[in-house]
Amino acid sequence: MTTEFASRLVARSIAEFFSEDFLLSGTAMPDIVPRAETITAGYAVFDARLLATGADRTEAALGRVELVIYQRSLMIEGLSRMEIASGRRQRGAGRRLIQALAATAPDFRLNIYDVRPAALDFWIALGCTFRPCPGGWDGCYVLPTGLRPRPAPRPERMDDSRLEEAMRA
Repeated sequence: MTTEFASRLVARSIAEFFSEDFLLSGTAMPDIVPRAETITAGYAVFDARLLATGADRTEAALGRVELVIYQRSLMIEGLSRMEIASGRRQRGAGRRLIQALAATAPDFRLNIYDVRPAALDFWIALGCTFRPCPGGWDGCYVLPTGLRPRPAPRPERMDDSRLEEAMRA
């Protein structure tokens, strides 16, 4: 049995994240707290594999997300809202998207803010933990170890003589 690692999203800018599976395109929302460590941004989510085969954005549209992002590192801290298009549900896109978001978060932990009662079964099936908050529930999803992307290989360290030769070249 092979393990399918979650696809980590890469940020080109605050307006775009992408992976082999997803393209998130959007804009940051105005800061409520000036110079805050995190900002909230809304994104349209597209199936990157369909876009790569020439599908237009309407055909490749999966839904929308609202993310909390660390401004400096562009790492994802949490998810405020997720809507998967009704015709695209029950096919694993939501699960794979959550895994890709968690693969991009520090320590592979994705905070889920304002869990809607209608989506509770989805979050429970993913293995989220929950905590009460005013007016509802917040949750946390931790990407399972077996799904975490492999770390990039570290470059081989050169000894001093090889380093000197490389500098002379």
